[in-house]
This record gives sequence, C-alpha cells and structure tokens, in this order.
Amino acid sequence: MWKSLFKSKFLYIFFVGLVVNQVAVGQEYGLEFLGHEVAIDKRTSLILGKERSFCPKQNTALEFDLKFKPKVSSYFGYVFRIIDDDNRNIDLLFQSDSKGKQQHFRIVSTGQDIKIGRQLDSLALYAKWNHFRIFIQDNQLQFYCNNQLFGKGTLPFRFNKCFKIYAGECSNPKFLTSDALPMFLRNIILKSDEEIIHHWTLKEVFGNSSLDIIAQNQAVAKNPQWLLKDHYEWKLLKKIKFKGNSSFAFDEKSHRIIINSDLRTYFFNTFNDAFSAKDFATKYPKFTFSDNSIFLKNQNKLINVRLNEQKIFHYNEAQNTWDISPNEQFNLTEYWHHNKYIYPNDTALAFIGGYGQFKYKNRVQKFSFNTQKWSDIALKGDIIQPRYMFGLGHQGATKSFIFGGFGSKSGDQGLSPQNYYDLFEIDWQTNTTKKVYQLPLPDSSFVVASSMIINDDKKTFYGLIYNQLKLKSSLQLIEGSLTKPQFQRISKEIPYKFMDVSSFADLYYDKENGKLFCVTSFFDRTPVDSTEISIYSLNFPPTNLTVYAQTSSSFGENNLKFWLYGLLIILSLAVGLWYFKRNKSAKKEVIFTPKEEKTQPLISVESPLVSLLGETIKEEKSGSNTAKISLFGTFKVINNQDIDLTNQFSPLLKEMFLFILLNSIRWNKGIESSKLNEIFWYDKSTNSARNNRSVNITKLKSIFEQLLGIQINKDSGNWKIIFEPSQINIDYYEIQNLTHSKKVLSNLQIKKLLAIINQGSFLSNLEYEWLDDFKGEISNKIIDALLAYTEQLTVENDAEKIVEIADNIFKFDSVDEKAMSLKCKSLIHLGKHSLAKSSYEKFAKDYQRLYSEEYTIQYREFLDL
Repeated sequence: MWKSLFKSKFLYIFFVGLVVNQVAVGQEYGLEFLGHEVAIDKRTSLILGKERSFCPKQNTALEFDLKFKPKVSSYFGYVFRIIDDDNRNIDLLFQSDSKGKQQHFRIVSTGQDIKIGRQLDSLALYAKWNHFRIFIQDNQLQFYCNNQLFGKGTLPFRFNKCFKIYAGECSNPKFLTSDALPMFLRNIILKSDEEIIHHWTLKEVFGNSSLDIIAQNQAVAKNPQWLLKDHYEWKLLKKIKFKGNSSFAFDEKSHRIIINSDLRTYFFNTFNDAFSAKDFATKYPKFTFSDNSIFLKNQNKLINVRLNEQKIFHYNEAQNTWDISPNEQFNLTEYWHHNKYIYPNDTALAFIGGYGQFKYKNRVQKFSFNTQKWSDIALKGDIIQPRYMFGLGHQGATKSFIFGGFGSKSGDQGLSPQNYYDLFEIDWQTNTTKKVYQLPLPDSSFVVASSMIINDDKKTFYGLIYNQLKLKSSLQLIEGSLTKPQFQRISKEIPYKFMDVSSFADLYYDKENGKLFCVTSFFDRTPVDSTEISIYSLNFPPTNLTVYAQTSSSFGENNLKFWLYGLLIILSLAVGLWYFKRNKSAKKEVIFTPKEEKTQPLISVESPLVSLLGETIKEEKSGSNTAKISLFGTFKVINNQDIDLTNQFSPLLKEMFLFILLNSIRWNKGIESSKLNEIFWYDKSTNSARNNRSVNITKLKSIFEQLLGIQINKDSGNWKIIFEPSQINIDYYEIQNLTHSKKVLSNLQIKKLLAIINQGSFLSNLEYEWLDDFKGEISNKIIDALLAYTEQLTVENDAEKIVEIADNIFKFDSVDEKAMSLKCKSLIHLGKHSLAKSSYEKFAKDYQRLYSEEYTIQYREFLDL
C-alpha cells in the first residue's frame, strides 16, 4: 500500500520534506565507511537488497551523495559493487598512486574497464557532498557527478537481471573484498524507468540497518559509523585523575582546553584530540576550591581568579610557571559556583553570584585590568535573587543572559531555598537587568552548569542542566528560547557525579571545529585528595531525534502543526487507497477458519511469575499486531501498529514507568504510593506529591491506551503494571524467562537470548540510583547463562560461536576472566594469534583501569585458565 502511495512524486517530495525538516540545518548525517585505516574486521559494509533482490525494468539509475573522509593517508577501495543473479558485476571504485596523485574513479565490469572519460576534481570530493548518478539502459552506462555527464561506456552484458548492491566491503562469496573506500555516503536512491522505487536517507543514530522510506526495504550495515550519532551522543575523549585541586579554561583561538593541577599543566587539543602535559619544576599546592581559570583571548593569557581573596594569578606558558607563592594563604571560599563575564578587549572581568557560609549571593564584583582595582557593581532594573549553580551566556560583547540556579530571595540558606527557572538579560554597558520570562515548574528539578552558548540566529541558548539532589546525576543538554518560556532537551545525557561543592561542569563551543565540549570535574577526599577530569565532545548542531522534548505547551507549535497537517494528508490518502483496494479485492478473498490458540492471561500478582518462567520457549515471529517495549539498547515503546510512542515519555514519566514495570516483572508485586513519593517527589509536600503522582499516572494510562495488552492498576494500595505476553513483547520479561531456570539453555534459547542482547546492554543510556541493582542482577544472570552454555561447547568445533558469546559477555563485564580466556583460545584455534594477544592486552588495560592495579597473570598462564 505505501509503495503505491509514494509513487506520486508530490507525496514523495512532501514526505522527504517532513523527514528533512526534523534534521537541523548543518547536521551531518549519513554513514561513515571505515577502510584500510582500520583493522580488517572493523571495516564497513552496506548491503542493499540482502533479503530481496532488485529487478530492473527498461532502465535503472543509482544515485547517492558521497564525500571523502579527511586525514586518510591514501585512498583506494570500492564505493559499491552491483552483482546480478548471474554473478555479473558492475563496480565503482576509486584509487590513487602511492604519492596521492593520479586519483581517479574506475568502473569495472566482469574484468573489463569501462572508460568514463573525464576525471573529477578530487579536492571537491573532500570539501563537500557530491551527488553521483549511474544510469544503465540495456548495456549502456552513463556516469554523472553533480548533474554533469563525466563519461559513458558499454557494458559487456545486457543489464536485465535482478541484482544486489554492496557498498564498501563486499561479502558476496564470489566477489569477496575488504577494500572499502574511506568515505561518507547518504541519500542512496534507486530508480526504475525514472521512478523512485527505493530511498535510503541513512539518517540513523543507532543500529545495524537503515530503512528505505519508500518500500521499507532494510539496508543492512556491518560496523556502521552513523554521522548523526555524533550530533546526539556525547563522546568521552579523555579522563584523567591527579592529586590535589584543579581549575580549567578554554583557549578558543588555539583550540585547546587547559587543565591546571598542582604538579603539571595539561593541554587537550580540541581539533585533533591530542593530549599533552608539562611538569612544574617546583611542586607544591597551587589551586584550591572554587578557583576560576579564564583564558583572556585578546591578551593571549591564562589567569586563575580566587574570588574570595579578590586575587588574580598569572600563568607564564613559556616558563610553565604560576605566580602563586608556596606560602599563599586562603580561606574557604564564600563564592562556590559563581559565574563570570569578560568585558570587550579583556579590559575587565565581572563575577556574579555564588554560595558560602550558608549565604547565597547576588553580589557583582568587577576587576579592572586598567586600574588593577576591584569594585562592586550595583545592577539596576529587575532584581536577580541571590543564587548559585546558574548558567551564564553572552550575546555580543556587552550583553549576557542568566538562566536558572538555586538560592533564596533573602540569600539566607535557612529561609525557603528553591530552584529558579527564570531568564534574565544583563546589559553591561548600562548595568541594567531585565527579567525575560519565568518557566512553568518542570516535572523534575534542575540547576544549570556554568557556561551557556548563545545562538544569535535562532535566538536560543544551549546549556547543560542536572538534578542537584542526586549523587549519580546526569548532564542534559537543552536548547532554550531567549524570548519565550520554553526549552527542549536534546542529545544523550552525560553521566555526572554531583556532590555540591566537589563537582563542577562547563560547556565550550569550538566554532571553527564545529563541536561542543563539556568538561566535568569531581574532587574526592578518599583515599587521598584528588580530582578527576572528564572531557566530552558533541558535533554541532546537536540533534534531538530520539529525545523527548520537555517544554511549555507552546514549544514547537509551528513544527507540530506542520507534522500534524502532513500526517493527516498522508493518513487520509492511505486510508482511501486501502478502502479502494479492499473493495476491489473483496470478491477474491479466501475465507478460512484459524486454529484456536490459547492466550496467556495478563501477568499479575495473582499469577506468580515463577509459574510462567518454567514454560517451554517456542520460536515465533512477532506479528504485526504485537507491541514492543525494548529495554536492551535504546529504550523504545512501539505499539501494535508499529507507531513509536517513545517520545511521549518525559524523562520523569520514563523513570517512573520503568521503576513500576521492573518491580512488577522481577518481584511480581506493585509499588506503594509512599515509595513513589520518596523516589520522585521527595522535595514536595504530601499534597503536591500526590498531585504530581496523579498527573503522571494519568499520562501513563493515556499512553497505555495506544498499546494492546498492558495496563496499570492499583491493588491494595500498590501500583502495578500487568500485561499479556501474546500481545506485547517486553525483552526484559523474555530475559527473565530465559535465565530463571538453572538449566543449561538450548541452542534455540541461546539464539533468542543473543538476539535480545545484540540490541545493546540493559538500559545503557539511563542512570538512576535505584536501577543499579536491576542492572547488576540481570547482567549476572546473562553472564551465568552464557558461560554455562559454553561448557557444552568445544574450541575445536565451536570456536566462532564461543568468540561471539564471549563478546556478548563483555557487554556486561569487560573483565570477565573466563570469557576472555575462552575467546583467546578460540581465536588461536582460528589462526588469529595477533588478535588473541591484542584482546588479552586490552583486557589487562581494562582491568588496571577498573581496579587500579596491574593484572598479574601473564598471557601464557592466562590461556590455561
């Protein structure tokens, strides 16, 4: 039905417009292909038509966008290989000589070169996306780039058989090759008689496949590197730990993050991720709590500000020294988590807010480099209440915005402290303030990390928010409006250990590099005073493709209307087409009587879970009428009509749902209302907690109305979720089924277990305090089940299967000795000795990183375990 519907060019363009509208301008999407720059088993392939070949009509056209990967020593490899059912091939490959010259594309078919005439400007292949088109009619081939004909030739056969397409590495037994061209691909389009019949946008974030938006034909990828993922998921670039306190700053001009410690200065290059350090000649304590390092761009100088004493220290990079005396005295600061503004041309600094000695501050202190004197600034206009842990972003040279924070109207910690969700504008030329707006009270409380990034074109800001009431908190990037009370959560969260004055986080934007950087620090007194620094990056602009946008009711109003109107048109046409086809084929319908099937009752406390866990598991395919709740890999909720409901869960609603669901399945009992209040609304009054709980239960019921076979009930004061396995598939429940018994799993059961955990580890992108026990238990169960299964395998007969199982165990425990021993033995049996040795070495490094001690068992001894 959908394929017929999309044969209309208007509808196709309209639908693609809807999809493209959801990817912000500037976001790189597509698939990165890893070639000879990585090990042979890490190279990338993409297969089109793996399950069902494509069959041409009069003529066929293959179109795609391509760009070369930068910083690769030489370029050689296949863009794609078209292989028909008679094992005849048409290859597009690129090659250059050893000096990087004579770079050109080649089209090869059944051992013959098809001369394509003109060659492309190779520099353009690196700088931008280029649109390619291969047009084949009978045995004639034409090669286009950016709508220009670059050559044509004659194939040694008529192209009239069904075919598959292999991009990058090719796994076809007759045409095996690992020579994948280091490149980026996107928007692969297949046409038949100039009609678009398939379109793979390659706008994926996760997974090993990409869906054709025309005919729902899956393209299957191996070792995929989705470009959009780098706009969604923060990448941990560096983590270091050292004795003493620290401060850090961003040198935008030289693209580096500078980290100060008592023993040395660290430099992280944001352009190439290079990391270096310079040891001090004399080593003594130099930094203390709440020191604020600032890089003055115009002065090209790094300074360290100690606001409590109103002192500024200077760094001499040439000599790698600070003018901080070993006898420097300081008191415990009264300005934790304050913020800063740098005047134009680095002529002065302003510091605002902070906390200390049970007092929140709204004091503004100014230091002039011209006079070398400190003074206080009296801001006029709307009053900014005393606070700390707020975000500050700068628009132009003389305007700043303050967002959020925690404090109190009086500044007294004992008098009604609260979270603030307001936005203020500060004009530093006139020293005036204006309150822009007040956000509605959010579902869960948050404060804001130090710096915000202002987007002048969109009149928005980017900032990092986190729950300051949780030790195992997380930093969530948001995009907020500078004019309206609204914001949206974007990108994946960053794990953040928060302990008030021991923690700090900042956000930087390297514009030239097109990346955001987040730096976090945590000071720990055990076993010795030390600081851990973590550096993360995210490609700019960030995306929220799979993240629920929590905003006021007006957020994204225009975008929402666009989607609703578009979906209404498509659904109306789809229903009309379905009705027409149904009536047309009614006379041909075959009437049959299905066999009676017994359905399982809804799982509840009245039917103990243990009674279900012993049942024999049968291999079955999930029908189109089966809803799914996926907890392994990315959290997803798909209803029986294949509609993704995931984005209907706010962060709070998602956590509450998971808490009730996991307890309902694992312990077969509900959750008391008081327990929900204790976990989710501990900072609210009894009435307020009851109201919040009632609102969120109603939201959950509303989502459940769109799912079959699941509901939430209150029985004897406890909230519980009950569901019918025949109508809704929950992978956590399936895993509990498989691992409950102590019996060794069968081949079929192992296949089912691996199919689930191949989606990813259990709720890998979520961190809740209460979740740790569930994660630990399910990990142990899976590891035990897999290891028990390996007992009936032998290295001689099952080496590849053992390697696969070991790799799955490492998803849950990267230093499982038994699994690594089995993997190394199996790799040696397969003749992959170097891979076995490198696997062991990585294992030893992971062991040392986790336990802070060397792994003492040598490689040869290790193989005997």
